[in-house]
Amino acid sequence: MIPLPQKKWRILNQNPPDSIIDLLLSNRNLPPDHFKSFRLSERMYDPYLLPDMQKGVERILQAIRRGEKIVIFGDYDVDGITATVLLVCFFRQIRYPVQYIIPHREKDGYGLRPSGVDQAIALGAELIITVDNGISSGPAIDHARKLNLDVVITDHHLQDGKLPAAVAVINPNRLDSQYPFKTICGVTVAFKLAYALSRELMQEADYQQFLLDQLDLVTIGTIADVMPVRDENYALIKFGLRVITRSKKPGIIALKKVAGIGAKEVTPVAIGFFMAPRLNAAGRLDSAMKAVELLLAGNDEEATRLAGELDTLNRERQKLQGIYIDDVLDKLPKNSEAMDKALIVENDFWQPGIIGLISGRLKEQFSRPVIAFTKDEQGNYVGSARSTDVFHVTNALSLFQEHFLSFGGHHKAAGLTVKGSEFESFRQKFIAYANEQIMDEDLIAVLDIDSALNTWQVSADNAKFIREIGPYGESNPEPVFLLKDLLIKQIIQLTEGKHLRLILEKDNQNFEAVWWNSNSFKDIIRFNQRINLVFRMDINSWKGSEKLQLVVDDMEIIS
Repeated sequence: MIPLPQKKWRILNQNPPDSIIDLLLSNRNLPPDHFKSFRLSERMYDPYLLPDMQKGVERILQAIRRGEKIVIFGDYDVDGITATVLLVCFFRQIRYPVQYIIPHREKDGYGLRPSGVDQAIALGAELIITVDNGISSGPAIDHARKLNLDVVITDHHLQDGKLPAAVAVINPNRLDSQYPFKTICGVTVAFKLAYALSRELMQEADYQQFLLDQLDLVTIGTIADVMPVRDENYALIKFGLRVITRSKKPGIIALKKVAGIGAKEVTPVAIGFFMAPRLNAAGRLDSAMKAVELLLAGNDEEATRLAGELDTLNRERQKLQGIYIDDVLDKLPKNSEAMDKALIVENDFWQPGIIGLISGRLKEQFSRPVIAFTKDEQGNYVGSARSTDVFHVTNALSLFQEHFLSFGGHHKAAGLTVKGSEFESFRQKFIAYANEQIMDEDLIAVLDIDSALNTWQVSADNAKFIREIGPYGESNPEPVFLLKDLLIKQIIQLTEGKHLRLILEKDNQNFEAVWWNSNSFKDIIRFNQRINLVFRMDINSWKGSEKLQLVVDDMEIIS
């Protein structure tokens, strides 16, 4: 039985605040003007602050003047998909024909490789523009140079080693970059390139409208790539959500429909949990080209067909993921105290596109680093790691590089390929290292709570206000609050007990709360218990009426 509370609470402000805005600014270390109204142009940085932007623009303009064949080389995740689509849309807008390549996850692997250069040459390429990849493609760039083929790189991944010898390497995370906000994603870098080019090739009113229309792609890619919702990203997403909500693009409309969003106001949660997984499913189980084709669809019929295919792939992904997770859980110790402090799970036949989801789900469930592996055709072990705040998984993996064919990543995620003959040795060494480095208290999940509140502060007006000053997301989470000493007056089971609706009372005031996926707790809580409640404030809209609804994150039974 899972105990309550489920997590260790870290209450950032024990006393109810006078100002919710001041509280959120302080808790998130945000600048004083973060939540103030603004024009998008006021919060966007000049694209020419990105390194090599001038070089990249000049080479692309030269290609256009000469009528050279341009090929865009993308990636199979949502960031790479949206970045590819955005540049294709730009070239269509100026009526310049281009072609694009999306590598296949299993057949081609990640990023521009010499084989990818050969693909582009087969299409007649005289210039390659990469999106969401290229910073680690030195050998491919060298191969292209030998063939007299120029490459302009647009990427956002960290530089590791010397820069590729491309015509331009446009990347905010170059070691020499002075770009003011480095945590933008690949589609935003592509957006910046389109911004710089459009100012050279289009009338001001035309390029401003074009760029505004592409904020849907920027927003989807930024949220899917789990970029921090701060600074420039906050501004782009705030305006981009409005663009997605009213979008007239057939592909966006069809994607929203199959995701169950339809005409509703689009939120970061809707993108992260419903739209992006369907786009990602193409690259996980099939070819990401389907997702690109959907977002480029020119009519409703084509868009509806492609969205349906992605929805089917996503259902298959969910089914496989469930099977894989159940398989792992059956083999793990039933008592988490008997587990190692890091988990390495493996199955020779898992789909490579799903192993990251497995490690992510297990990391959330057991609050410890997880690496999920499957085997490739050469008998090597391909792994995807997910980790917690307290364990830098890439730094840890760097201690065992002698076992790897390749690896890379950041604090909480990494990818690696281990030689088949080295796998067991690596497993033992890594687990021993994690058991030594990770403390018992590090395995307890922590829930950050913005503040305790007074009863009168829990209101529909405050819920609307909190929604208006969003969006929220990575590094700027949706506000979470604590209300103490509530009485449970009613417990109503929803969806055959999968979810619960609670009627709670404090200071002669009733509150309605919904507790999603709370089946494990329906026999723990009871009527007339007194609880401390951790929650988010929301507005429930139903048939034209709006009312306050608390969304339960955790609770503590006090009597």
